[in-house]
Amino acid sequence: EKEFGMRKAVAAAINDAEVPDVNGLALKAMSLGKDLFRKGKNVVLNVSDMESKVRDATSGEKWGPSGTLLNEISMATTDPAHLEVVLQCLWERLKESGSSWRKCYKALNVIDYCLKNGARRFVDAVRDNVDRIEACKRFQYIEPDTGRDQGLNVREKCKALVDLIESPERLAEEREKARKARDRFHNSSSGGVSSDDLRG
Repeated sequence: EKEFGMRKAVAAAINDAEVPDVNGLALKAMSLGKDLFRKGKNVVLNVSDMESKVRDATSGEKWGPSGTLLNEISMATTDPAHLEVVLQCLWERLKESGSSWRKCYKALNVIDYCLKNGARRFVDAVRDNVDRIEACKRFQYIEPDTGRDQGLNVREKCKALVDLIESPERLAEEREKARKARDRFHNSSSGGVSSDDLRG
């Protein structure tokens, strides 16, 4: 009985011991490998730093871009040369189809973020090219393994985005909300996009 009690205590201790999350470590290693591969590919293809950032933000990975990355992209829209690169990359991502639905969906999310936080020139350029976004209303993709309609995510995001673009008053409200949030966050810091750059 004493031996049984000892075995039980050892088993409990093993159960309570912190075992490394092998799956989590494998996922992190895989993610790091993909990231390094992407960066290497960008160097070989002579992809600019800004294009690389937009590609990362709109990659086919399951997770979304970081707030820091989104902020960097939106701030870059104040520079005309960077604005052109950002827009070209986003328009390319909107052409993705089928199993690459995440790239298209994330591009719509980046556009949404930059409409609210980016330069006024970005807003004007997106308004002038709203047909590129509207084309995503027809996006179709059913996942073969699960039968899930992933195209629905793209279509719904597209509809919400077009509604926002076509409502100047609501977009102005969203930009003002975003400006206030930025001002609160960067209250005493210098640099970044000033409120004057973003209004108008």
